[in-house]
Amino acid sequence: MKYAETNWHPQLYVENALGDLKEQIRYSARKSKIDSQIYIREYRDIKGLFWEKLELHHFPSDVQDLSISIGSMFYNDKVILIADPNYSSGVNREAFVDQQEWSLYEHVDTQQRYIKEFLFREDNDDEEEEEDKGNGEDDNPNAINNKERYRSILTVTCHAARRSNYFYWNGYWLIFLITIVSFCIFSIPPNLAANRLQICCTLLLTSITFRWTVNRSLPTISYLTTMDKYAIMCLFILVILSIWHAIIGGLIFYNTPDSRVTPASRFVHLDQYVLYLSIGIFILIHVILFIWLFCVPLKHRRQLKEKDIQYRRLISEEGHLIKKKSQRKSDYIPISIQN
Repeated sequence: MKYAETNWHPQLYVENALGDLKEQIRYSARKSKIDSQIYIREYRDIKGLFWEKLELHHFPSDVQDLSISIGSMFYNDKVILIADPNYSSGVNREAFVDQQEWSLYEHVDTQQRYIKEFLFREDNDDEEEEEDKGNGEDDNPNAINNKERYRSILTVTCHAARRSNYFYWNGYWLIFLITIVSFCIFSIPPNLAANRLQICCTLLLTSITFRWTVNRSLPTISYLTTMDKYAIMCLFILVILSIWHAIIGGLIFYNTPDSRVTPASRFVHLDQYVLYLSIGIFILIHVILFIWLFCVPLKHRRQLKEKDIQYRRLISEEGHLIKKKSQRKSDYIPISIQN
């Protein structure tokens, strides 16, 4: 007979698994020389698919959490799952297949949480409630236990940062070039509004087409990413400049007899002021964008790198402790178990 068929075990399962998992389960046992207690270890080799919610608010500078949540079929009055305080969890970075697109961090985080069990109402619940009201809640302590039951969940998480250089050059940089070309339109005399609008609308359609192309590489989500906000902002700049070219052309047409202007004309000076103001606002927006990028998404990556450094130190200390323990006699006696 196998151990799991004849003995108690925590009945663990993976909460965020997709479909059937391929797993091999084995057990080991050892007896402590100190307290004479027998300790059972359960090992699982699991292969399968797991679901994870993507957080793309900071795309393409995003960091994704890859988690595996382990739970027990028993409630927290029988099983409570906690991380081993003596040994740190780890991840094999060499087995990560998407290394060209993602950078996997070394450290692993664990989180303990509880999920509330939803109780379905049955026919005999009405009778039990009437009895509870007649006896009083204090007379029936099991009533509270039946209403609120929790399962212990242990979540193990590693972190992967997107290699975003490709999106910086082929996303942000190209959108930036398309937008900055729109300021060159001011070199055309303001009385030639048709030529200005033709070029500006061409840039606007080019930017929209490029945005559709970029969105094909992203999953369909209900919110805007950082790149989406930047592209939409640049579209608004092109639209506002197009409106200005139409306004200045109309002013010149209605206020000059032959629709001609000279460099000394007040409309030319007004057009130059709008150009300087637009460039100033454009530069200010990018300064704010760089500050936000450095203080929010890239700061999170720096924090994860610091955790990697602390993780290496902790692993090195644990390695020294393991070597010292191996040099002396073990405090445990192995016991054979039939798996």
